[in-house]
Amino acid sequence: MGSSDPPQDNNDNYGYTPSLAMGIIFLILYSVSTILHIIQMRGYRLFILMIIVCLIFAPSFYSAALYFLLGIVINVVAQDKSFLSYKMFGWLFVTADIFSLLLQSAGGGIAASADNGSSALDSGSNLMLAGIAFQLVVMIIFVVYGAWWVRRAAAEIRVVSRDISWLLGGMLLSSICIIIRGIYRTAELGQGWGGFLALNQFTFLLDAIPISIATLALNVWHPNRLLTRTLEERSGSRQSTLPMTTASTKKETVAGTV
Repeated sequence: MGSSDPPQDNNDNYGYTPSLAMGIIFLILYSVSTILHIIQMRGYRLFILMIIVCLIFAPSFYSAALYFLLGIVINVVAQDKSFLSYKMFGWLFVTADIFSLLLQSAGGGIAASADNGSSALDSGSNLMLAGIAFQLVVMIIFVVYGAWWVRRAAAEIRVVSRDISWLLGGMLLSSICIIIRGIYRTAELGQGWGGFLALNQFTFLLDAIPISIATLALNVWHPNRLLTRTLEERSGSRQSTLPMTTASTKKETVAGTV
């Protein structure tokens, strides 16, 4: 692991010499997770595509994937236990997330073009801090709302499928990891570019490790597999009570569920 002391080389922008070993380890973890997500897309349902794409592209989109995913789970299991429709649920949280990303992007652009010690640098940094703090608050509200819904819909979750319980557990683990990463990033930007967190490579593990776990959690409890199996079980149950249902009607029923 590299030193956390301020660099002697003026070309070193990190405040430490980045560790090649650490970079390789997390590159392998992210690559393995991405390859697994691509493989797990085989036979995907259309409503899962957006979620998987969000998971593959970048950590910034993980929260958006979770927002859409919980909206779908709510619709499949117990929409009547949520005061937000599944469409409104997803878009409400995603819109808030996009707003936070725009704040971070604008702040980053201002900070990158500013001179050291200038007021523009401070303004850009504060804008980035506001964006990431807002994103953290939105994710916490999302987890609280999800927990509230799970408590209200506990009976329905048990009846529908054990797969839904596993999926919700994986989503919770992933969400907690994103929150840990958000707390770290908020504290890092709060200290400024010359703060301890920004200049210490070891603390960067509070970003890399949670995001690795968040990504791999949805490989293990993959929404494509678990949601598809749940919908097929529900469709089969309905078909058993309707002997005249044809195969094509069964497909329409499953598609209409979402």
